[in-house]
Amino acid sequence: MNNRKIKLALTVALLNAGQNNILEAVKGLMLGFKEVGAFLGQALVNNEKLNPAIVKETYAIQFENCTLEVGLVSNPFTRSQSVQGFELR
Repeated sequence: MNNRKIKLALTVALLNAGQNNILEAVKGLMLGFKEVGAFLGQALVNNEKLNPAIVKETYAIQFENCTLEVGLVSNPFTRSQSVQGFELR
């Protein structure tokens, strides 16, 4: 699996993506890579309130051959999301 190619594609896609459901956009992009395999599921790993309006969440998106952990910072009131970072394992 070419991790460097996948990370670069994810970075560019996230820079170009809007703030609408980032997790679905990431999942769709990852499914475009044959190396990752089929989608197995996603789970909320961590949920931390930074202040009353900001929440930091970490999701694990599992595929047959790898797991992608995505850190999101979101505002539940405005429903805006931004990616804090991601890690491919």
